Amino acid sequence: MSHRARLLSAALVLSLAAAACGSDDAPDVPQSGDATTTTVEGGSADAGDLSADAAYAEAGPYVAGTTTLTAPDGRSVEVWYPADPGAEDGAEQDIFEITDLLPENLKSIVPPELNPSYPTDAFREIEPAADGPFPILLFSHGFAAYPTMYQFLTTHLASWGIVVVAPDHSERGLLAALTGARNEVDDVGILLTARDTALAASDDETSLLAGTMDPSNQATAGHSAGTFAAVQAATQDPDIDTFIAMSGGGRIDDSAALPEVPGMVITGRNDQVAEFAGVEGLFTAMGSPKRFVVFDDGGHNSVNDICLIGADKGGLLEIAAQVGIEVPEDLGRLFLDGCDETYPPASDVWPATRHMVTAHLRDVWGIDEEPVGLSPDVVDAFAPVRITYEAEG
Repeated sequence: MSHRARLLSAALVLSLAAAACGSDDAPDVPQSGDATTTTVEGGSADAGDLSADAAYAEAGPYVAGTTTLTAPDGRSVEVWYPADPGAEDGAEQDIFEITDLLPENLKSIVPPELNPSYPTDAFREIEPAADGPFPILLFSHGFAAYPTMYQFLTTHLASWGIVVVAPDHSERGLLAALTGARNEVDDVGILLTARDTALAASDDETSLLAGTMDPSNQATAGHSAGTFAAVQAATQDPDIDTFIAMSGGGRIDDSAALPEVPGMVITGRNDQVAEFAGVEGLFTAMGSPKRFVVFDDGGHNSVNDICLIGADKGGLLEIAAQVGIEVPEDLGRLFLDGCDETYPPASDVWPATRHMVTAHLRDVWGIDEEPVGLSPDVVDAFAPVRITYEAEG
């Protein structure tokens, strides 16, 4: 294989593997208190039952804007924010392309016909909504991933009045995987520094983001390897009100502290990357109140965008095949985790993820006077996607 083909192979393989990471099992820590646990696999919601209303599955009243900040150490920080309807008039829809992930010296190796474009639901650099400030969610991506791989969720949260701040964890991101130079760094520090960078922009009257963020309402979320940063930031920083762990065990061991704030865990029971036992172990170890959302047929990539990128060209594995690149069997399995025909389409899983995350955040922050769509019966709203939902406390 030529040098150019090897580079292209690496670029495609790592784009496909963007969600990949392992997950250590969490300890089985006894729970304290007299919490109430409810577990369901479907139910029979009563008409008009607000607690079973999947009100946040669809986009909210705002339009999603997006911009990129630069942290003090030079890393990029992606921000999605609420904008008033009409602010997008005349603006360009934000489009993700595979070459966005590559350094400048590698962009030219991907021919235009093999560079799938993926439209997102955000518009770049549009004017933020005037009725802020808004709550903040800090988001940590997985190993070999990138901040913009979760726009099915980040843009959705912005539409419901939440600012999402997502740093590039470059030490375990795409380029690190491309070169094999993964470095152990302070993931929590990177996440909180991104928060501080965004808040500084919100405090700057000359910034596009002036007045957009409310530091009194903060949360963290992470996918796969990013769950560690999300969980530990919520443990270490008293300003974090809640955390959400997606498809990851949080690299928790017996010596690791867990947050004393409400948490939500989301995963697929058929995830072969972050195996279910480890993710379930994290939930078991958490104190209440807590929520556990399990997509019974879901996989690792059911809660990110990767399955749809390049789908119009047969998927990224097909693109690799078209240029004569043989993907090793173990990597092929990883790329398909959550994406092939043995799993429900990721886009079918997204409405439930969007709703549960949005409803959980609004409940913790007190935006809703009572929980909306967080009762056991809400799982009926997402049929035929099968969900097991457990809530404690």
